[in-house]
Amino acid sequence: TMLAKVEGGITATCKPTITLSGGGWPRHASNAIILEESYVDAGYLTSDEWRRVLIPLENFKTAEWDLSNMYGMYFQRCPNHSGAQPTYHIASVAITNTAIDLVSTPPSSAPSAYTTDNPLLATHRIVHPNHHNWWPIFGADREPAGNFWVTAENNAWPSVPATTNPQTATVYIPAGQSVFYSGADTVKYDKIIVEGSLTIQPFNADVSLIVSTIVVEEGGSLDILTEATSSNTVEIQIEGALDFIVDPEQVLLGIIGLSGNVTIQGNEVQTKMATLYQDANAGTPYFVVGGMNLGFAVGGELVLPDTQTDLDVGHYLFGRSSYVDQTETCTIVSIDSHAVGVEETTITCDSPLAFNHSLGSNAAYVSRSIHILTSPASTDRGHILHTGTGKFEVRNARIEGFGRTTTELIDSTVMSPTDLKFGTQDTSHLIKQFEVEHIGVNQVARYAVHAHHSRVEAYLTGLAIIQSPRDGMVAHDSRVHILNNVIVGADGAGIFLEDGTETGPVKHNYIIGTGGGTRGGDDGRFSIQKGKDMAHGGFGIWARGKLALVQGNHAEGHFGFAAYSFFVHPNFISDKVVPDVPGTPSILVGKKLKDIPGEPDGTGLHLQTYGGFIDNTAAATFKVGIDMSYFSSSLEDTVGSIIEGARIRNLAKSGF
Repeated sequence: TMLAKVEGGITATCKPTITLSGGGWPRHASNAIILEESYVDAGYLTSDEWRRVLIPLENFKTAEWDLSNMYGMYFQRCPNHSGAQPTYHIASVAITNTAIDLVSTPPSSAPSAYTTDNPLLATHRIVHPNHHNWWPIFGADREPAGNFWVTAENNAWPSVPATTNPQTATVYIPAGQSVFYSGADTVKYDKIIVEGSLTIQPFNADVSLIVSTIVVEEGGSLDILTEATSSNTVEIQIEGALDFIVDPEQVLLGIIGLSGNVTIQGNEVQTKMATLYQDANAGTPYFVVGGMNLGFAVGGELVLPDTQTDLDVGHYLFGRSSYVDQTETCTIVSIDSHAVGVEETTITCDSPLAFNHSLGSNAAYVSRSIHILTSPASTDRGHILHTGTGKFEVRNARIEGFGRTTTELIDSTVMSPTDLKFGTQDTSHLIKQFEVEHIGVNQVARYAVHAHHSRVEAYLTGLAIIQSPRDGMVAHDSRVHILNNVIVGADGAGIFLEDGTETGPVKHNYIIGTGGGTRGGDDGRFSIQKGKDMAHGGFGIWARGKLALVQGNHAEGHFGFAAYSFFVHPNFISDKVVPDVPGTPSILVGKKLKDIPGEPDGTGLHLQTYGGFIDNTAAATFKVGIDMSYFSSSLEDTVGSIIEGARIRNLAKSGF
């Protein structure tokens, strides 16, 4: 490596060139290296700016000389050149084992359809250097024809005409701006880019907003709030279509925190589930649950699980026949609490029930003061994702129709970075150009609510997740407190702990299965998909490792494979590292999974060593109640992993 400048009459036939000599006597000459293109910052030397040079020694070697006994370095003149010969200025010559990143020659054409006229600007960026997800770079000059930006000024939400065409306006909230939105805008926005602060909160009226994507950048803050003293609500509809040119990895459409601060805080729900005190009968518009003053509201919704019995789920043809899911929703029109010997409440629905629901099953209350949903008019479904630093806390909201990844085979977009990098001489901000080799048709990691390599202690609490084609709540290489939620109809897994490095507690959640999923275990895809296509069969809670506390959860309805599952095969994850996130036990931080210490007596790592599986229950239809794969122990281990206080009841006539 070196720094170099060059003066003189540099032409197409006279270029700055370097050679080496050595190897004893007679001396050998190396290959001649022209100081341009991939060897030099920006692809060429100038006379007025020091530029870095990086030449792999291997490139000097010839068949006759392996660079042993090097004698000299020569900066060459140009033979038969009529102009001024090159004059070289050289500094900081070094031999190093650490390659430097050069600023490469700008391309002759833009890396993608929407880039600025400045060829040194790329169109996408990597937020996490160690996790190669490509995120679009946003800017007013990067919009397709017909789209436009409006910038918030004076801490006010900008005015956009109501006649604006759908998905053409982007609201930009720059750093330093603190904007409060409390409207009921009819504009269907394309994006809201938050680098400052945006608070969405009612002020004496309900709030509504329709947008394709809200992006919270590093340093930005999004707060979606309601007040316990007010009945006013917030509804955010995600509406739009994926753009495979601007967004080949399909990360947009939803609420995205890119090391930003995302806080969604609805009003706390008093009762998330209530037990049926009598059978609820088809054809009648009411049913009775235990307790009084439950906090339910007229107009609110309760979900009753499928309580069919004697289904032959173990038969290989089951699921291809005439199975009909009997989960249904009751919209409350009246509530009558009374105490005659026992405290109970009669719920009257807006229409008669279509199915029977058994005594002892539980109705889930799924209405919340904040409702975030995919619009019925949307081409594609939304998702909520946070990655990196900042803040991620989502509490007491209803998330409906979210998630795009399905239980089909994962088929993700393939992005291949090239050798080109763009940016300034400040190499910490270099951005690679990339090529799109394949557009995926089932992109991984687009789940309903997802902490994706979050480096903050995250909270998902009091939520109602309604209908997801794969997973409801996902902690991926993140520490997430998943507490007191209701998940209905997640086809893959209601709660998915993806990598085995997750340490946050999973407690007191109610998962209602609706019979989705492939109905298969994980072995079938494990090897061929290299461990990246797990929990597709239909599960309540699925975990890849043993570090999280799973306690006090309950599952009802119908799960394609199992109510609970641990798949702890070490392949593909043994080198994964437990992230350094506040709240993580210090003994685990920074350790590879294969290096995590087990029990003090040397008998290995068990469920109860750092986490546990305690007091979890299920009364549902499934093939397997608790599926535990690839647990092992030594002959000296007389305890093993402990399943404590589990109560599992299978309503099917087959399975176990």
